[in-house]
Amino acid sequence: MLCMIVIPAGSTIENQVCWLFDINEAHSTFQYRDIVDHNVQVDYAVRYILEELGVEVEDPQVDYLDTILEPFLQTGFPSTVQFSRVARSTLITACPIEQPDYALIAWMEHEERLFKRLERHIIAKVLESGFSDVEGFLRYSLSVQNRRKARVGQALENHLEEIFLANQIRYTRGAITENKAKPDFVFPCIDAYRDSTFSDNKLTMLGVKSTCKDRWRQVLTEAKRIHAKHLLTLEPAISLNQTAEMQANSLQLVLPSKLHETYADQQRKWLLTLQGFIMLLRERQSNRGYPYHC
Repeated sequence: MLCMIVIPAGSTIENQVCWLFDINEAHSTFQYRDIVDHNVQVDYAVRYILEELGVEVEDPQVDYLDTILEPFLQTGFPSTVQFSRVARSTLITACPIEQPDYALIAWMEHEERLFKRLERHIIAKVLESGFSDVEGFLRYSLSVQNRRKARVGQALENHLEEIFLANQIRYTRGAITENKAKPDFVFPCIDAYRDSTFSDNKLTMLGVKSTCKDRWRQVLTEAKRIHAKHLLTLEPAISLNQTAEMQANSLQLVLPSKLHETYADQQRKWLLTLQGFIMLLRERQSNRGYPYHC
Protein backbone atom coordinates (compact mmCIF):
# COMPACT_ATOMS: atom_id res chain seq x y z
CA MET A 1 0.00 0.00 0.00
CA LEU A 2 1.30 3.44 -0.96
CA CYS A 3 0.54 6.22 1.51
CA MET A 4 1.31 9.90 1.00
CA ILE A 5 1.38 12.16 4.07
CA VAL A 6 1.45 15.95 3.67
CA ILE A 7 2.14 17.77 6.94
CA PRO A 8 3.05 21.34 7.97
CA ALA A 9 6.73 21.90 8.72
CA GLY A 10 7.57 22.37 12.40
CA SER A 11 4.17 21.09 13.55
CA THR A 12 3.33 18.57 16.23
CA ILE A 13 2.03 16.09 13.66
CA GLU A 14 5.39 16.35 11.84
CA ASN A 15 7.16 15.43 15.10
CA GLN A 16 4.79 12.52 15.62
CA VAL A 17 5.22 11.11 12.11
CA CYS A 18 9.03 11.47 12.26
CA TRP A 19 9.10 9.62 15.58
CA LEU A 20 6.73 6.90 14.38
CA PHE A 21 8.72 6.14 11.21
CA ASP A 22 12.13 6.84 12.76
CA ILE A 23 12.92 9.77 10.48
CA ASN A 24 15.79 11.65 12.06
CA GLU A 25 15.31 14.88 10.16
CA ALA A 26 12.43 16.13 8.03
CA HIS A 27 13.16 18.12 4.88
CA SER A 28 11.11 20.62 2.94
CA THR A 29 11.44 18.48 -0.19
CA PHE A 30 9.59 15.26 -1.04
CA GLN A 31 10.81 12.21 0.91
CA TYR A 32 10.19 8.54 0.23
CA ARG A 33 10.42 5.98 3.01
CA ASP A 34 10.11 2.19 2.70
CA ILE A 35 8.59 0.93 5.95
CA VAL A 36 8.22 -2.73 5.05
CA ASP A 37 10.81 -3.76 7.64
CA HIS A 38 9.90 -1.02 10.13
CA ASN A 39 8.01 -3.03 12.72
CA VAL A 40 6.89 -1.23 15.86
CA GLN A 41 4.83 -2.37 18.79
CA VAL A 42 1.37 -0.83 18.66
CA ASP A 43 1.22 0.88 22.03
CA TYR A 44 -0.73 3.97 23.11
CA ALA A 45 1.52 6.48 21.31
CA VAL A 46 1.63 4.51 18.05
CA ARG A 47 -2.12 3.95 18.06
CA TYR A 48 -2.72 7.66 18.75
CA ILE A 49 -0.57 8.84 15.83
CA LEU A 50 -2.00 6.29 13.38
CA GLU A 51 -5.52 7.37 14.26
CA GLU A 52 -4.54 11.02 13.76
CA LEU A 53 -3.51 9.93 10.24
CA GLY A 54 -6.84 8.19 9.71
CA VAL A 55 -5.45 4.66 10.07
CA GLU A 56 -7.59 2.37 12.20
CA VAL A 57 -5.75 -0.35 14.12
CA GLU A 58 -7.66 -3.60 14.43
CA ASP A 59 -7.77 -5.16 17.88
CA PRO A 60 -6.64 -8.81 17.97
CA GLN A 61 -8.52 -9.54 21.24
CA VAL A 62 -12.11 -8.74 20.28
CA ASP A 63 -13.48 -11.97 21.78
CA TYR A 64 -11.91 -11.16 25.14
CA LEU A 65 -13.27 -7.61 25.01
CA ASP A 66 -16.74 -8.89 24.12
CA THR A 67 -16.70 -11.09 27.20
CA ILE A 68 -16.07 -8.04 29.40
CA LEU A 69 -18.68 -5.99 27.56
CA GLU A 70 -21.43 -8.60 27.59
CA PRO A 71 -23.44 -6.91 30.42
CA PHE A 72 -23.63 -3.68 28.35
CA LEU A 73 -24.48 -5.09 24.92
CA GLN A 74 -28.22 -4.70 25.60
CA THR A 75 -28.23 -1.71 27.97
CA GLY A 76 -25.72 0.48 26.11
CA PHE A 77 -23.03 2.73 27.51
CA PRO A 78 -22.76 2.90 31.32
CA SER A 79 -21.69 6.12 33.05
CA THR A 80 -18.12 7.25 32.49
CA VAL A 81 -17.26 6.56 36.13
CA GLN A 82 -18.64 3.01 35.91
CA PHE A 83 -16.93 2.32 32.60
CA SER A 84 -13.56 3.48 33.96
CA ARG A 85 -14.10 1.23 36.98
CA VAL A 86 -14.75 -1.74 34.67
CA ALA A 87 -11.54 -0.98 32.76
CA ARG A 88 -9.48 -0.92 35.96
CA SER A 89 -11.05 -4.04 37.43
CA THR A 90 -10.29 -6.08 34.30
CA LEU A 91 -6.65 -4.99 34.13
CA ILE A 92 -5.25 -5.96 37.50
CA THR A 93 -1.58 -5.89 36.41
CA ALA A 94 -1.41 -2.09 36.77
CA CYS A 95 -0.43 -0.83 40.25
CA PRO A 96 -1.20 2.89 40.77
CA ILE A 97 1.16 3.16 43.76
CA GLU A 98 4.29 1.41 42.49
CA GLN A 99 3.86 2.36 38.81
CA PRO A 100 1.44 5.28 38.42
CA ASP A 101 2.80 6.19 34.98
CA TYR A 102 2.30 2.69 33.64
CA ALA A 103 -1.08 2.34 35.35
CA LEU A 104 -2.46 5.50 33.75
CA ILE A 105 -1.42 4.53 30.22
CA ALA A 106 -2.55 0.91 30.67
CA TRP A 107 -5.96 1.88 32.06
CA MET A 108 -6.55 4.48 29.36
CA GLU A 109 -5.54 2.14 26.56
CA HIS A 110 -7.69 -0.67 27.95
CA GLU A 111 -10.72 1.58 28.39
CA GLU A 112 -10.31 2.99 24.88
CA ARG A 113 -10.27 -0.52 23.43
CA LEU A 114 -13.39 -1.43 25.41
CA PHE A 115 -15.12 1.80 24.42
CA LYS A 116 -14.47 1.37 20.70
CA ARG A 117 -15.60 -2.24 20.76
CA LEU A 118 -18.84 -1.41 22.59
CA GLU A 119 -19.39 1.59 20.31
CA ARG A 120 -19.06 -0.68 17.28
CA HIS A 121 -21.76 -3.00 18.62
CA ILE A 122 -24.13 -0.13 19.43
CA ILE A 123 -23.62 1.68 16.11
CA ALA A 124 -24.17 -1.56 14.18
CA LYS A 125 -27.60 -1.96 15.81
CA VAL A 126 -28.55 1.63 15.06
CA LEU A 127 -27.50 1.27 11.41
CA GLU A 128 -29.56 -1.90 11.10
CA SER A 129 -32.63 0.05 12.21
CA GLY A 130 -31.88 2.78 9.68
CA PHE A 131 -32.79 6.48 9.66
CA SER A 132 -35.95 8.20 8.50
CA ASP A 133 -34.02 11.01 6.82
CA VAL A 134 -30.53 12.40 6.20
CA GLU A 135 -30.83 14.90 9.04
CA GLY A 136 -31.41 12.06 11.49
CA PHE A 137 -28.27 10.31 10.30
CA LEU A 138 -26.20 13.51 10.54
CA ARG A 139 -27.43 14.19 14.08
CA TYR A 140 -26.55 10.67 15.15
CA SER A 141 -23.10 10.90 13.52
CA LEU A 142 -22.41 14.16 15.36
CA SER A 143 -23.54 12.65 18.67
CA VAL A 144 -21.06 9.78 18.16
CA GLN A 145 -18.18 12.21 17.61
CA ASN A 146 -19.14 14.34 20.62
CA ARG A 147 -19.43 11.28 22.85
CA ARG A 148 -15.95 10.12 21.87
CA LYS A 149 -14.40 13.48 22.69
CA ALA A 150 -16.23 13.88 26.00
CA ARG A 151 -15.63 10.37 27.30
CA VAL A 152 -11.87 10.26 26.69
CA GLY A 153 -11.35 13.40 28.75
CA GLN A 154 -13.57 12.16 31.55
CA ALA A 155 -11.88 8.76 31.52
CA LEU A 156 -8.48 10.39 31.93
CA GLU A 157 -9.70 12.38 34.93
CA ASN A 158 -11.34 9.28 36.42
CA HIS A 159 -8.13 7.24 36.28
CA LEU A 160 -6.02 10.12 37.60
CA GLU A 161 -8.40 10.50 40.51
CA GLU A 162 -8.01 6.79 41.32
CA ILE A 163 -4.21 7.19 41.27
CA PHE A 164 -4.34 10.20 43.61
CA LEU A 165 -6.61 8.29 46.00
CA ALA A 166 -4.32 5.25 45.97
CA ASN A 167 -1.33 7.49 46.77
CA GLN A 168 -3.25 9.35 49.53
CA ILE A 169 -2.95 12.69 47.76
CA ARG A 170 -5.42 15.33 48.89
CA TYR A 171 -7.26 17.17 46.11
CA THR A 172 -10.50 18.74 44.92
CA ARG A 173 -11.75 17.85 41.46
CA GLY A 174 -13.62 20.32 39.28
CA ALA A 175 -13.96 23.16 41.80
CA ILE A 176 -14.76 26.70 40.66
CA THR A 177 -12.15 29.45 41.08
CA GLU A 178 -11.98 33.05 39.85
CA ASN A 179 -14.23 34.17 36.98
CA LYS A 180 -16.04 30.82 37.09
CA ALA A 181 -12.89 29.02 35.90
CA LYS A 182 -12.92 25.31 36.67
CA PRO A 183 -9.46 23.70 36.96
CA ASP A 184 -9.57 19.92 36.79
CA PHE A 185 -7.67 19.36 40.04
CA VAL A 186 -6.67 21.71 42.88
CA PHE A 187 -4.29 20.53 45.61
CA PRO A 188 -4.55 20.14 48.56
CA CYS A 189 -8.19 21.28 48.31
CA ILE A 190 -10.40 24.17 47.22
CA ASP A 191 -10.88 25.37 50.84
CA ALA A 192 -7.13 25.91 51.15
CA TYR A 193 -7.12 27.72 47.81
CA ARG A 194 -9.88 30.07 48.93
CA ASP A 195 -8.10 30.85 52.22
CA SER A 196 -5.94 33.93 51.60
CA THR A 197 -3.77 33.04 54.62
CA PHE A 198 -2.78 29.70 53.10
CA SER A 199 0.65 29.87 51.41
CA ASP A 200 0.58 30.10 47.63
CA ASN A 201 3.69 27.93 47.53
CA LYS A 202 1.72 25.00 48.97
CA LEU A 203 -0.99 25.23 46.31
CA THR A 204 -0.91 23.21 43.10
CA MET A 205 -3.25 22.93 40.16
CA LEU A 206 -3.39 20.36 37.39
CA GLY A 207 -5.11 20.80 34.07
CA VAL A 208 -5.95 17.55 32.28
CA LYS A 209 -6.23 17.29 28.50
CA SER A 210 -5.90 14.04 26.58
CA THR A 211 -4.62 16.12 23.64
CA CYS A 212 -3.19 19.62 23.84
CA LYS A 213 -3.52 21.12 20.35
CA ASP A 214 -4.05 24.84 20.99
CA ARG A 215 -6.38 24.25 23.97
CA TRP A 216 -3.54 24.11 26.50
CA ARG A 217 -3.71 27.92 26.81
CA GLN A 218 -7.06 27.58 28.59
CA VAL A 219 -5.19 26.30 31.65
CA LEU A 220 -3.31 29.61 31.98
CA THR A 221 -6.50 31.44 33.03
CA GLU A 222 -7.46 28.96 35.75
CA ALA A 223 -6.52 29.25 39.45
CA LYS A 224 -4.93 32.72 39.36
CA ARG A 225 -3.31 32.30 42.80
CA ILE A 226 -1.06 29.63 41.35
CA HIS A 227 1.57 31.14 39.08
CA ALA A 228 3.39 27.97 37.97
CA LYS A 229 0.74 25.60 36.67
CA HIS A 230 0.82 21.94 35.63
CA LEU A 231 -0.84 20.26 32.65
CA LEU A 232 -1.10 16.50 32.15
CA THR A 233 -1.59 15.20 28.64
CA LEU A 234 -1.29 11.95 26.71
CA GLU A 235 -0.30 13.60 23.44
CA PRO A 236 3.03 12.31 22.12
CA ALA A 237 5.74 14.36 20.40
CA ILE A 238 4.40 17.90 20.87
CA SER A 239 6.43 20.35 18.79
CA LEU A 240 9.39 22.29 20.17
CA ASN A 241 7.60 25.57 19.49
CA GLN A 242 4.60 24.52 21.59
CA THR A 243 6.62 23.29 24.56
CA ALA A 244 8.82 26.42 24.43
CA GLU A 245 5.69 28.55 24.63
CA MET A 246 4.45 26.49 27.59
CA GLN A 247 7.73 27.05 29.41
CA ALA A 248 7.57 30.78 28.70
CA ASN A 249 4.12 30.83 30.33
CA SER A 250 5.26 28.88 33.44
CA LEU A 251 3.26 25.82 32.44
CA GLN A 252 4.88 22.49 33.35
CA LEU A 253 3.94 19.57 31.12
CA VAL A 254 3.30 16.23 32.85
CA LEU A 255 3.27 13.00 30.82
CA PRO A 256 3.47 9.29 31.67
CA SER A 257 7.12 8.24 31.39
CA LYS A 258 6.49 5.97 28.37
CA LEU A 259 5.53 8.99 26.27
CA HIS A 260 8.75 10.87 27.07
CA GLU A 261 10.60 8.82 24.45
CA THR A 262 8.51 10.45 21.70
CA TYR A 263 9.98 13.88 22.57
CA ALA A 264 13.30 15.44 21.55
CA ASP A 265 16.24 15.18 23.97
CA GLN A 266 16.11 18.89 24.80
CA GLN A 267 12.43 18.56 25.71
CA ARG A 268 12.83 15.47 27.91
CA LYS A 269 15.02 17.33 30.39
CA TRP A 270 12.05 19.57 31.16
CA LEU A 271 9.18 17.06 31.09
CA LEU A 272 7.77 15.71 34.35
CA THR A 273 6.51 12.17 34.89
CA LEU A 274 3.31 11.42 36.79
CA GLN A 275 5.45 9.79 39.49
CA GLY A 276 7.48 13.00 39.73
CA PHE A 277 4.32 15.06 40.02
CA ILE A 278 3.04 12.84 42.83
CA MET A 279 6.37 13.26 44.66
CA LEU A 280 6.01 17.03 44.32
CA LEU A 281 2.51 16.86 45.80
CA ARG A 282 3.70 14.67 48.68
CA GLU A 283 6.38 17.22 49.50
CA ARG A 284 3.91 20.09 49.48
CA GLN A 285 1.37 18.12 51.52
CA SER A 286 3.87 16.83 54.08
CA ASN A 287 2.38 19.10 56.77
CA ARG A 288 -0.69 17.28 58.10
CA GLY A 289 -1.95 20.22 60.10
CA TYR A 290 -4.51 21.46 57.58
CA PRO A 291 -7.54 23.12 59.17
CA TYR A 292 -9.63 21.79 56.26
CA HIS A 293 -11.37 18.56 55.41
CA CYS A 294 -8.98 17.87 52.54
